[in-house]
Amino acid sequence: MAKDYYSDLGVNRNASAEEIKEAYKRLAKQYHPDVSREKDAEEKFKTISEAYKVLSDTQKRANYDQFGDAAERFSGFSGFEGFTHSEFDFSDLFGDNGFGGAFSDLFGQGFTRAQQRPGGPARGADIAVNLEVSFEEAVHGATKEFTIEHDTTCTKCRGERTAEKDGKQKCAACNGSGVQESTRQTFFGVISTRTTCGKCRGEGTVITKPCQKCGGRGKEKTREKVSVKIPAGIDTGYRLRLHGQGNAGKNGGQTGDMYVLVFVKPHEEFKRDHDDIFIEVPLSFPQATLGGKIEVQTISGTAKVTVPAGTQTGTIFRLRGEGVKNFRTGKNGDQYVKIILKTPEKLSKKQKELFEELAKEEGKKGKNK
Repeated sequence: MAKDYYSDLGVNRNASAEEIKEAYKRLAKQYHPDVSREKDAEEKFKTISEAYKVLSDTQKRANYDQFGDAAERFSGFSGFEGFTHSEFDFSDLFGDNGFGGAFSDLFGQGFTRAQQRPGGPARGADIAVNLEVSFEEAVHGATKEFTIEHDTTCTKCRGERTAEKDGKQKCAACNGSGVQESTRQTFFGVISTRTTCGKCRGEGTVITKPCQKCGGRGKEKTREKVSVKIPAGIDTGYRLRLHGQGNAGKNGGQTGDMYVLVFVKPHEEFKRDHDDIFIEVPLSFPQATLGGKIEVQTISGTAKVTVPAGTQTGTIFRLRGEGVKNFRTGKNGDQYVKIILKTPEKLSKKQKELFEELAKEEGKKGKNK
């Protein structure tokens, strides 16, 4: 079936180079397999990357416009079966329009074009952990401990995947180069292509005697206790980065990072909106009618609030600086106290007589008015 690269990127055939690049940025951010949770994200990402690789190149685009996807046979570029994201400079694709910050924050470093062959050192994968904290821990800060399971370098083979001196041999398929070259005769002449060696996967060597402890992976699963400091003022959705606490790298590559996503449990009385705190306080009819001072609970203790005589239900009082301390600016939010008049459900005989007397007085006032 013929491929429609323009349709894959959601642009028309007259789209400019900038429009094609912007469309790819948007879709790559949506379907990148390291970010997207969609089941077919990897296939979609490969599809749009293939389309971008053709349409972003002037010569390849011209060949595609003239011959369709069959142009691969004439244009001199290899197929996409071995495509990896390292073939693209993501620091360029995600570096503007607000994308760069999100990706560099998520992965601890910007995407860069691969400088080494596939068999060289590779950074370990990042891991993500969800952490639930109490309302008080989020407001005042705390230190939390939890257990994780992640990949660490095998203690027996030290990441070499074999513990034997003769356990590694030069790959016969690529003669240790990590790549395989092929040539083919086309209408325009002989075309040479270089692909990652399928036998050694670009490493140049094959393991003949795998490490018995890790099974030749060079890594082993390890359970460890991790301690993370929760800064005072953090809220749901914030992400904490623990450098070097992710999965072990490959072939001497650096260890990935851990990202702790914070979720704050709701409080029974307090409601939070950014750095401000909201609370509802019940007030009796006599208190609301006569006024006076009441004691209100705050996140740091208690505070006195003066209630004017005749206060109505729904009245809101503001306590300056009694909210949450912002962990970036150091400034405190405010606390808002909403008055809710409390209607008595059961009255004593005396209370009932007083209310009846009050009702008579209110009735007389109504008649006079």
